[in-house]
Formats: sequence, C-alpha cells, structure tokens
Amino acid sequence: MNAPIDHLAQRRTRHHSERTRPTVVHCYSEYARYLDAGATTLVIDTGPDQWLELGHIPGNVDVTITGQTCAAVTCAAVTGGSITAAGRCFLQTTHHARVSAYDFAHVEAFDTATIDAHGESRIVGTDYADIRADEHAIVFAHCHCHVHAAGHTRTAATDTTTVAIDGNAHVHASAGVRITGDRQSTNLTIDPRPINRLADHLNR
Repeated sequence: MNAPIDHLAQRRTRHHSERTRPTVVHCYSEYARYLDAGATTLVIDTGPDQWLELGHIPGNVDVTITGQTCAAVTCAAVTGGSITAAGRCFLQTTHHARVSAYDFAHVEAFDTATIDAHGESRIVGTDYADIRADEHAIVFAHCHCHVHAAGHTRTAATDTTTVAIDGNAHVHASAGVRITGDRQSTNLTIDPRPINRLADHLNR
C-alpha cells in the first residue's frame, strides 16, 4: 500500500526553485551575511528566544520562516520577495508583504499585507489586510480587512471587515461586518463579541 501524500510538503518543496538549493540560517547575522552574498533562497529556523527584524525582503528572494522562529517582515512595494511561514513560527507582516502560511504558523498581518492561509495556520488581520483562507485555517479579522473563507476554515470578524464565505467555512461576525458568498444559517453566526467567542472556543 502506498504511503499517504503530504500535500503541504509538496507545496513547500515546489515553492523553492529546483535550480537553487535553500540556505538554512539560524540567526540574524547569518541571514544578513547570506543575503549580502547574493543568496536567493533562504530558510530561517531559529528558536523562540530570538526576535528577528528581517525588514524588507528583496523582490528576487524567497524566504521560508519555519520551526519556532519569531520574526517580522515588511515589503515596501508590491514587488517584494516571496515569504512562506511554516511549522509553528510567529510572524508579523507589514506594508505590502505577501505571505503563504502553512502548518500551525501564526501570522499577524497589518497595513495592506496579503496572506494565503493553509493547514491549521492562525491569522490575525488588521487594517486593510487581504486574507485568503482554506483547509482548516483560523482567521481573526479587525478593521477593514477582506477575508475569503473557504474549506473548513473558521473566521471571527468585526468592525467593517468584509468576509466572502465559500464551502464549509464558518464565520462568527459582529453586526457591522459585510458578508458575501454562500451565506447560510449553518455557517454564519452574528455575535457582538465574535473574536472573544471564537478564541474561547479554541482554548477549551
């Protein structure tokens, strides 16, 4: 009998160019040194006791943040580099950063960051963040975020967030949230404290 296919591993493998072997780094000084030397595919794997301010990711660079790494990235322009969050990392993203999140990654998105959330990743969106969630991702959306919730995702949204519901996604929303898509009584709950309620439910 064939072994089960790890679709997440396949996606992360395809993310890196076959012509470039990724360089694994374990601290900021290594990251900066390899970046200055022209490395274009970097995997950052540090412990949770370090906080890495990675700054702007250049447009020709692919960065994967994995393990229990804690980091912050920004992309000053929409042409910034490719960023992947995986494992159980914690990542803060600002400005025009674009991130693909997998596994149990926790991503906080500010400004106009764009997040593609997969696996059981947890995303906190603020400002005008654009979040596309599928599989079993969990999204907490504030302010003016745009969320496309698909698969078996769970979303808690408040303020003037817009949420498009697709498939079996379930949404807890406050009264001011704009809901589009496949709105049904079984997948939408109007709640004055949607984020607190979903967080309480997840922590049981």
